[in-house]
Amino acid sequence: MFPTAKTLVCVLLVAAAAQGQITTSHVKVLLTGKRCSELKDVYLVVNGVDLEDRWVKLDPAGACRWTADLGSGTISTGNARFSLRGDFARSDCQKAAANEEELTANLEFACCVQGPLRNVSVKVQPPIPITYVRDVRPFAGDRVRGIPCLEKATFLEGQGSIGHAQFSGEDVYLHLGPFDRKQPMLGLLLDDVVVDDGTLVLTRDGVVYRLIVQRARGKERSAPTLSSNAISLDIKKLGELKFERAEIGVIK
Repeated sequence: MFPTAKTLVCVLLVAAAAQGQITTSHVKVLLTGKRCSELKDVYLVVNGVDLEDRWVKLDPAGACRWTADLGSGTISTGNARFSLRGDFARSDCQKAAANEEELTANLEFACCVQGPLRNVSVKVQPPIPITYVRDVRPFAGDRVRGIPCLEKATFLEGQGSIGHAQFSGEDVYLHLGPFDRKQPMLGLLLDDVVVDDGTLVLTRDGVVYRLIVQRARGKERSAPTLSSNAISLDIKKLGELKFERAEIGVIK
């Protein structure tokens, strides 16, 4: 039996999609921009895993060039995503180009988007697991267009620091309790509450109020709303968690 034309088209499409994709543990990074040579310590965040002890340290390989060996942590260039952290910079998220001859994943990041970086400290009482979620936008002006992505990490003991937050290019949310990627609400938007001087303390009522303001301004990936049902659910959830307060500040 001969294959139909439709079957042949499907086979060709699958083959085309697979072409140019490799699985590798070797990554090469090119930094562009006037300040790229000033960076001394450079790290990769791979597939949105943002805990600082999971960042991958890059090795210098020439002017504005860096490499990394992920060891057993191989990635597929078809779906892996990366972002960069440096001494005074963070990047947007990028997908890698496959070098099929050298079997490397090649990345290019622009250095460096202007805007203050902050290391944000978070602590909740009583101690409960909390997750921060970084909703990263493509940065304007990059030669290689970035991709939207979510990066996150969980503090099991209810406190920790969020490194290299750059609110001009990302929205950073604090999620109280177990996090489900599919849920529409990412959490309390920290961009609007972080203060550079001192520590902000939010009680349960304060968190509920801030969530009301977020929804009213349409900052929850949806149209603005003042849904009384959503408010009731917030109050119920915080009560079930026995949440008392959150302390949010900037580490100097």
